[in-house]
Amino acid sequence: AQTDHSDCDCFVLAVLSHGERGIIYSRDTFYKPEALWTPFTADKCPTLAGKPKLFFLQVCQGDKLDGGIVLKSRTEVDSGSMGNLPESSRTEVDGSSMGYNIPIHPDFLIAYATIP
Repeated sequence: AQTDHSDCDCFVLAVLSHGERGIIYSRDTFYKPEALWTPFTADKCPTLAGKPKLFFLQVCQGDKLDGGIVLKSRTEVDSGSMGNLPESSRTEVDGSSMGYNIPIHPDFLIAYATIP
């Protein structure tokens, strides 16, 4: 993270390893996933501030197996179908009570290939 990334447009890291929920195994020790992206926050790596930081993790997160499904045919989804959602699933926001949050990890995409 101390490297000068001024001429870079983004940062991409892919990790393929074994692990458990919240742990990534390496050859001789283990790590928490946060240890991968913490060095790249804007305060620690200013030359990547405002640039996309992409982390792809192919790491087991437990011992359950995904049985999958049998796909018989492909169906198309109507793009207008979102407007048909019931009222209970829609959210209205009163503009006068909205807060403003700044993300802790702006410009980060952290993607896991498996779910817990």
